[in-house]
Amino acid sequence: MVLKEEQFVTDANGRRVGVLLDVKTYDRLREAEEELADIRAYDTARSRVHAELKAGEVISLADYRTKRNARRK
Repeated sequence: MVLKEEQFVTDANGRRVGVLLDVKTYDRLREAEEELADIRAYDTARSRVHAELKAGEVISLADYRTKRNARRK
């Protein structure tokens, strides 16, 4: 079943309180929502990493491994 027109669920006063979607449209909206969440997470991480790089708050992977191994001993 493909809904050709918007179909709303209304309350006793006629106010729109919901909408009926076909599964294909619902799936597309969910995928778009997940993609947007991924983009926002990337943007947040990118700005944080950029700030850390600018402030010099980074170490090389080799230095990190050396410090980690030293703590284990």
